[in-house]
Amino acid sequence: MAYTAVEAATGAEFTSRVVVSGSMEPAFERCDLLLFRKGGGGDPIRAGDVVLFKPAYGDVPVVHRVIELHERRDGGADILTKGDNNGVDDSEFLYRGPWLQRHHVMAKAVGYLPNAGWPSVAIDERPVVRKVAVGVLGLGVLVTALI
Repeated sequence: MAYTAVEAATGAEFTSRVVVSGSMEPAFERCDLLLFRKGGGGDPIRAGDVVLFKPAYGDVPVVHRVIELHERRDGGADILTKGDNNGVDDSEFLYRGPWLQRHHVMAKAVGYLPNAGWPSVAIDERPVVRKVAVGVLGLGVLVTALI
């Protein structure tokens, strides 16, 4: 969450997300850190691209692959996504009905770091790891303040 606030405050062109499920295997595994360029960096979205988008419900953006894209005469596009390891596309499950539009897509993947997201997953899933991390950070702040 903190990295999102920093990105918003600084107007960062890039963002990152940790893969938290197996929906994108085998291309990306749980705990991989995906790097995204916001707005696609001017590159058009194409079938096969991995994108970060806002689902119809909830606050957590989703990382899935574009499996179909239909350009419209008005300049827009209808976009259909799916997790590589999922049996069905996202149309009913994540956006309930009409396909995504370009404005729903927040960013386009430009790279990834294998297993680089494991600290985030460990902190989210294991209370003891979270407590140790908060304690270490608190100790660091205290030591810095005393120096």
